[in-house]
Amino acid sequence: MSNKREKGVEERKRRIFDATRAIIARDGLDGLTTRGLAEAAGLTVPTLYNLVGDKNAIISQTVERSVEAVWERLEFNRRATPLDMADAVIDEAYASICGDRAFQRALLSALDRMGTSFAAHPGRGDIGARAANRSVEMAVFACRAAQRRGLIRGNVPAEELGQQMFIAYRGPLRDWIEEVIGADEMLRRQRRGFYLVLAADASDAFRTELIERIAALSAQQANEEAA
Repeated sequence: MSNKREKGVEERKRRIFDATRAIIARDGLDGLTTRGLAEAAGLTVPTLYNLVGDKNAIISQTVERSVEAVWERLEFNRRATPLDMADAVIDEAYASICGDRAFQRALLSALDRMGTSFAAHPGRGDIGARAANRSVEMAVFACRAAQRRGLIRGNVPAEELGQQMFIAYRGPLRDWIEEVIGADEMLRRQRRGFYLVLAADASDAFRTELIERIAALSAQQANEEAA
């Protein structure tokens, strides 16, 4: 395939996924149809199928692109410490959500209804599980870096810590989806959860730092509630 043709294909795919996000944000997943999507992207239905596939393939790739976009922004090699890496996982996911709240809420709600909930499980291969497992990998990466630095003792495998960090992330996310809490409170709860998981296997000095950060988050919350 020539370079010009490759660019043309990628441009049309970009239009498809941009239109997908816009439709889901406006009408929810139920409002997404291949005919409506093709029209919004300025393509024919056969071209849509040739480039991306059917509706399920489009949804799957849309979810995966969202998760991979977070990975690309992490740039772990630029993070000064493993704790910076752990914070970055939450911060970049938060930035992704705040960048398109209507789309993220509609998509994650729809996955739950479809029985493909955003939940990590090694025995599942659906789009929700694939995205969740990829998210766990981000946390595991930070945990392994902490183990190498001696911040985490290694009594608990990095994979198990990563799973628990994902659970600490997903609970507040679900509360945000259901509009029980706002995005800022979601971020605070997720960060507190990450620190608590890391503290379970942390060295004495690192545990002290984590506890101080947890206390600071609690004080911040108390001040906001009192204001």
